[in-house]
Amino acid sequence: MQKVRFSTVILLLVLALLAASSAILLTPAYLGSEKALQHEIKLAYERDQRALNSLIEARFKNIQQISQEVIKARELRWALNANEPKMISRVIDTLLAGENGQHIDAIVIENSDGVPTVGTNSSLLGVQLPLEKISQHYTPSATWSSVNVEGDSEYYSVLRLTLPVVDERFGEVIGKMHTFVLLNDNYWIIGQLQSLFGSQAISLSLGSHVLDELEGAAGQLHNLHAAGLISEGVLTTENSILREHSLRIGSSERYSVRTLLPNNAYLALRDAYISNLSYAALLVMVLGIVTMLVIQYLTRSSLSYLTQYAEQIPESGSPQPFRGGRFNEFVRVGNAVEKMLLRIRDRDKHLSSIIDHSPGLIFIKGMDQRYQLVNTRLAELFNLTSSQMIGKRDQGVLSDDLMVSVLKSDQQLLKSHHPTQYEMKIETSKGLCTFLVSKFPIFCDQGNLESIGGIATDITGIKQVEDQLRLAQQVFAETGEAIIVLDEEHDVLTSNRAFVEMSGVNECDITVAAHKFLAAYPDILHQLEHAKRWQGECSLECADGSSLPVLVSATLLSSMEGKNRYVILFRDITNLKIAEQRLQRLALYDNLTGLPNRSLFNQQLEKVLNRDTQLITAVLFIDLDRFKSINDTYGHSVGDQLLLQVADRLRTCVNLKDSVSRLGGDEFTVILRDIPDRSQVEPIARRITTALRKPYDLGTIRCFTSASIGVAIAGKDGEDVDTLTRHADLAMYQAKAQGRDIIQFFDQVINARHQQRHQYEEDLRKAVDNNALFVVYQPRFDISGQHMRGAEALVRWSHPVHGAVSPAEFIPIAEASNLIVQLGRFVLFEACKQASAWNADGYQLGVSVNLSPRQLHERDLVKDISRALSETGLPPHLLELEITETHVMENIDQFLPLLNEIRQMGVTLAVDDFGTGYSSLMYLKKLPVDIVKIDRSFIMDVPGDTDDENLVRAIISMSHSLRLRVVAEGVETEEQQQFLCNLGCDQLQGFLFGRPDSVTQLKELADQQIATPL
Repeated sequence: MQKVRFSTVILLLVLALLAASSAILLTPAYLGSEKALQHEIKLAYERDQRALNSLIEARFKNIQQISQEVIKARELRWALNANEPKMISRVIDTLLAGENGQHIDAIVIENSDGVPTVGTNSSLLGVQLPLEKISQHYTPSATWSSVNVEGDSEYYSVLRLTLPVVDERFGEVIGKMHTFVLLNDNYWIIGQLQSLFGSQAISLSLGSHVLDELEGAAGQLHNLHAAGLISEGVLTTENSILREHSLRIGSSERYSVRTLLPNNAYLALRDAYISNLSYAALLVMVLGIVTMLVIQYLTRSSLSYLTQYAEQIPESGSPQPFRGGRFNEFVRVGNAVEKMLLRIRDRDKHLSSIIDHSPGLIFIKGMDQRYQLVNTRLAELFNLTSSQMIGKRDQGVLSDDLMVSVLKSDQQLLKSHHPTQYEMKIETSKGLCTFLVSKFPIFCDQGNLESIGGIATDITGIKQVEDQLRLAQQVFAETGEAIIVLDEEHDVLTSNRAFVEMSGVNECDITVAAHKFLAAYPDILHQLEHAKRWQGECSLECADGSSLPVLVSATLLSSMEGKNRYVILFRDITNLKIAEQRLQRLALYDNLTGLPNRSLFNQQLEKVLNRDTQLITAVLFIDLDRFKSINDTYGHSVGDQLLLQVADRLRTCVNLKDSVSRLGGDEFTVILRDIPDRSQVEPIARRITTALRKPYDLGTIRCFTSASIGVAIAGKDGEDVDTLTRHADLAMYQAKAQGRDIIQFFDQVINARHQQRHQYEEDLRKAVDNNALFVVYQPRFDISGQHMRGAEALVRWSHPVHGAVSPAEFIPIAEASNLIVQLGRFVLFEACKQASAWNADGYQLGVSVNLSPRQLHERDLVKDISRALSETGLPPHLLELEITETHVMENIDQFLPLLNEIRQMGVTLAVDDFGTGYSSLMYLKKLPVDIVKIDRSFIMDVPGDTDDENLVRAIISMSHSLRLRVVAEGVETEEQQQFLCNLGCDQLQGFLFGRPDSVTQLKELADQQIATPL
């Protein structure tokens, strides 16, 4: 490489700097002048456009004034009125021959009949224009307009002015005058434009048609037309200025006037710039030579001293401080050389420190196998110091086992002159460790091998990690769950054998299968952008086209390099889905009949209601009559067989599009779909009742049952599933109440009754909680009616809105809602408290209280009775508890222990409403009762009704035979009292002796009687 003197470089730099400075200073001035020149050209263009408009407007306005003077000529009006074409032609010729007509190319005058008279100027010689035809075309009057005529080979553009000729005497239009100016080859127009602009070339055109053009020298028109589109009207080139003006006369089309002007100002500016730049370059060269000589003189001495200092640096030890130099810059260079040498010495120290403290084993051996350099870690491994190992051979340090691998690796390196690696196990204080030994050749300056360097790294931990990775790889490959790992581009990095077996794809198609899966479930990767993990059920498309249900777990892993990896695990859940389907069937279908259950019924009905159809949908709520009796009599297995046959019969009674469901127990529903008319619903329901009324052969047993059906129509009776089902259920209960085996359509009366019952239930609950109920007492007399024996406690309710509510209304509500237990407990305590008060006042009147069937099932009934007696202080024999015959007889074995326990407390027991149930002597004998009360329904028609008389007589006789007292209820006439007296009845109760009333009135009645104990 050729060396260059420093002073030469400085000279070149100075010259370049001065040249650049000159160019920088001159260029903005040149560019500013050029910009100002362009602005001036634009202003000149706008100025010339205004001059063009003024010139053309003045010329054509003059022609229009001449035409207006002609139409006012008396001679022309006389000729038109006289219809003298020759005289009209004379007027035209006179005008065209004169000085005023030299700019008019043709005139056409029409009379009132439209007959034209044409006169042309000499400028139209050889030009064939259909002036008569053009004159007939309509154009606006008193304004110039364009008329374009295209012949076989020529295109003409004519300006036309139409003026009416008016007879001033009558104000009547007697003709028209058309003035024509031909723009093609019109010398006076193009000449005046040439004079106006002073251009080298000029052209007048309409669209793509050149009408007239003129050039000062050959080739200038070519330059004018070669420019193409001229934006903003001006195009500046190096030697010329091209301009395009717009020309419009009156209502004519817009014509284009192009001009070519010399660009003298730009040429002058360019020549001035080049001249100034040449002078600047010459000045730069002179200044550069002078500057070089000065710099060469000033720097030579300083550079010489710096060179001498650098050449005298010792090979070892610290360099001498640099002193000398005329300029600070050279002193700084010398100081920098000194600091560089100091840094080299510091780096030698650092390198020695790194070698000594490196965790690896570092050594250098000569060609004679003697150690030239070892670090402290290597020496300590063999219980030596670094200085002790220097000069030793391998045989003096290593064991025989290690020597084999060491010699083999040394021979390989000496032979190939290339680095080599191998693993070696060495026994250390920490145990047996594995080292990765890397050996490399060290060459001298001549390229000859002079020593062997080596670094041994402890890779025991790495080997353990490798073993763990191999184990993890084996687990990854052999696990039964399919796994794929994707890179950032979603290409498969690795996959296990389970994925191939699960998907059935070849290993080369795994990436395609993964891309297809991710395309079907793009949300997986989207979710992983926000969360590290995602799990969900998917469908994996297999190679054979089948789909496999899988549970997918996706995890986003981020490496230390910032690259993302996606691990996707697939678990085959086919068996789980089968189990889910089984569970779903159990959840949606009745296990006994196979019919849809309540959940599926609700789904089906909601789906039907959401359809947009004009056809009718009806819901039938079916409840079997007396099914409980069949179930209790013959057992649940027979009941299940009956339900199966009912399900089969219901399926045969409806169409395939209809739905049959079992809600539970003996309740079924039918969804009738797409019924054209409401009248068709009842025949289907009757078909069902007829089918269910037929006998059922259940093995050796033959049973009969019927069904009560409630019907609700969608839309009319409800818009949603709950409302429609509830109304059908209400209608069914109404059918039950009317006697069973009945079809009942829902109506608002049923709903109102239900709503009232529901409201009564809520109000009754509040009344029970707020102690808003009260107790009245109906007296009971001996058979003579003279002596009061006691009173029956009856609960009453005064509703805050509806007033007194009949017990016949609210007692069944209390029974159905379990309020009867609280209600009975309230009456029991109130009655005991009142009877205790009577006893304290000396009346010795007993009180009877009705026990409801639900109270008999309460475990705390005995405690309630005992607490009522103890808290009120009422003697037990003054309390009488009435139980209903029907309920007790049906469960006599269940209630006997309870009744015996109550009887042992000293409380009197009575059978209420006797005769309405079993009325069995055997059952009555089992009961620990003291009193039998005959129901009022048997007393109502006696005397007179033979059957009732015989029945009452039998009850009294039977009861007396069992040493039981008899009380007749509902006695309202003296004839009834006399009849019962004759039969030996013991006590009477009824309106004849007293209505249920308050405690005060009862005491007044008792004061009138002689009260005796029961």
